[in-house]
Amino acid sequence: MTTTNLPPAWRRYALCLLFAILMSLSFPPLQLGFLAYWGLLPLFYLLEGLSYKQALKWAYLAGVLWNLGTLYWIGWVTLPGLVGVILVLPLYLLIYVWAHLFLRQRLGAKYIFLTPFVWTAVEYLKSLGSLGFPWTSLAYTQTYYTDLIQYASLTGAYGVSFWIVWINVILFVIIKQRPIGKRLFSYLIALVLLFLLPLIYAKLVVPRPSEFKEGIRVALVQGNIDPYLKWDDSFVTRNMVIYDSLTLACQNQKPELVIWPETATACFLRAKLDYQAPVLKLVDQLNAPILTGSPDYRFLENGKYETYNGLLLLQPDFSPMQSYWKMHLVPFGERVPFEDSIPYLHNFFENLNMGTGDFAPGHEYKIFTMNWHNQNLPFAGVICYESVFPDQVRRFIKMGGKLLVIVTNDAWFGNTSGPYQHNQIAIFRAIENRVSIARCANTGISCLVDPFGKILARTKLNEQTTLTGNVPLYASTTFYTQHGDLFAIVLTGLSGMALVLATLRRS
Repeated sequence: MTTTNLPPAWRRYALCLLFAILMSLSFPPLQLGFLAYWGLLPLFYLLEGLSYKQALKWAYLAGVLWNLGTLYWIGWVTLPGLVGVILVLPLYLLIYVWAHLFLRQRLGAKYIFLTPFVWTAVEYLKSLGSLGFPWTSLAYTQTYYTDLIQYASLTGAYGVSFWIVWINVILFVIIKQRPIGKRLFSYLIALVLLFLLPLIYAKLVVPRPSEFKEGIRVALVQGNIDPYLKWDDSFVTRNMVIYDSLTLACQNQKPELVIWPETATACFLRAKLDYQAPVLKLVDQLNAPILTGSPDYRFLENGKYETYNGLLLLQPDFSPMQSYWKMHLVPFGERVPFEDSIPYLHNFFENLNMGTGDFAPGHEYKIFTMNWHNQNLPFAGVICYESVFPDQVRRFIKMGGKLLVIVTNDAWFGNTSGPYQHNQIAIFRAIENRVSIARCANTGISCLVDPFGKILARTKLNEQTTLTGNVPLYASTTFYTQHGDLFAIVLTGLSGMALVLATLRRS
C-alpha cells in the first residue's frame, strides 16, 4: 500500500479505538479475556502501509487510549499520576511498533511470525527497574481461565503473553492472506493446538483437592478503614479497636495464622508499646501469630532515620518480633525514583501535589518463620505493588516459603477496576510457584488461592469482614521458581538477534 491510497483518517481512528476497547475490556473485572485473542488485530491493520513517522503517531494514540481505558483508576488517587502513566507507558508500545515495521521492511510477509517474540520482549523490558510497570501484561487477561495458563509454572506470565500473541498472529494471517487448502488447514490445526495443548497440560498437572495432604488455617481480617481517616491521630485507637474486635470474632474458627492488611496498624507498632501490648495480648488469647502491615523505621549513623512500609509478625510465648520492609515501592506514590541521585526531584513532585510518600526501600529478602504443629513453618510476605513483579515473588519462594501472604490497601482506588485487577494478578503468582496465597486487603478483595490458581474463598469489595479457611501447603517446586524469567530473557535475546540479522539483510 502506498501513501496515495492510505486508509482515511476516520478508519485509523476507528482502529485505534477498537484496539483500545478490545484490550481494555479483556482485563478484569470483566471476564472477557478471550477478547485479547484478537485484540492485536486492529493494531496490525493500523500499521499496514504506514511510514515509521505515521505508524508511531497512530500507535501512540492507540497506546494512550488503551492505558487510559485499563488504568483510569489511578486518577482516583492522583490525576497528575494518571496523566504521567498514560503518556509514558505508550512509549513501550512504540518500541514494539518500530521493531514491527523494521522487521516487515526487511523480511517481507514472514515478519509477522517474529511479532510474538518482540511483543514478549517489550513486556519483559517494561517490568524492569524502579519504574517497571508490568500491570498491563497480556497474560493478566487470562486469570479467569486457569486451565489455559498452568504452564506459567514453566514460563512465567510472559509465556502466556507469548501464547496470546501467537493466537493473534495466526488469526491475522488467516484473515489477511486467506490461505486455501493445506495452508489453511495447517493454520487451523496450529490454532486448535494452541488451546488443546495447555488444556492437556492442565489435565496432567492439576490434582484433585483431596490430594492435598496438609493445610494451614488462615484468618484474613478486612478492616475496611478509610485510608484518609486511618492516619488521623485521633482515629488510631479506634482503628485498633476495630481490628481487635474483628480478630476476636475469628477465635471460634481456630485460625493458625491471622493476617491484617497493609499498614493496618497506622502507627510505628514496634516502638509504640501502648499499641503493641493489646496486639500481643490478642496473640496470646488466640494462641496464633498475627502478621500485620505496619510502618517501621530505623535510625542511621548520622542521626537521621528512614521509614519503611513493613510487615511485622507477632507470635505467642514472647517470641521475637520478625519484620520485612517493602523493597519495590510504588513510583511517585511511596517514593520518587532516583531521588537519592537527584535530590531536588522529591520537592519537585511534591509541589505537583502528587501525594508522594517518603518511604525508604528495604534491601533484604526475608522469610517469616512460625511455630506450626511443633515445627517451623517458613512463609513469605509481600506488600501490595510487589505482588505484580513475578521475579521478586519467586525469590521468596525459592528461599523456602511454603505459603505466600500478600497484604495490600487498595482502598485508594475506590470501587473501580483497580482492586479487581490487582487481586486477579495474584493468581499467576500461585501458579508460577505452586504455592498457596493468602491475600488480605484493607477494603477487599481478600482471598485464599490454591497452588493452581483456584480461588477457594473471597470477600466482597468495601465490606468490613473476616475470612477464615484452609489453604494447602503443596510440597513442590517449579521450573519458574528455580530459574525465574529465563523464558522471557531467551525471547528477548532472540528478538535482538532477529533485529540484528534483519539489519544485515537488504530491504
